[in-house]
Amino acid sequence: MATRAPRQAPVRSVYRTEQQVIVDVLRSMREGAGLTQVGLAEILGRTQSYVSGAERGSKLDALQIRDWCQACGTDLISWAKAVEAALSGKRK
Repeated sequence: MATRAPRQAPVRSVYRTEQQVIVDVLRSMREGAGLTQVGLAEILGRTQSYVSGAERGSKLDALQIRDWCQACGTDLISWAKAVEAALSGKRK
């Protein structure tokens, strides 16, 4: 019987390079909307440290990202398209 090589654990998403793209797009959306971290936090009913943490890579769920998008005057689909465009550019 052949032996299998041990499986490597997948890289956690927080450590993948794509995570930085997601963060960069969120930050760009906020800045494009003319919002400071404090301003966005007030709209979201959160603290500035929440916004800062998200922009440093803390995970957000889909609803939190949707709220972020709406607070910045855009929608989840536009955010996803911007992320995909940025990722496509990085792959080339």
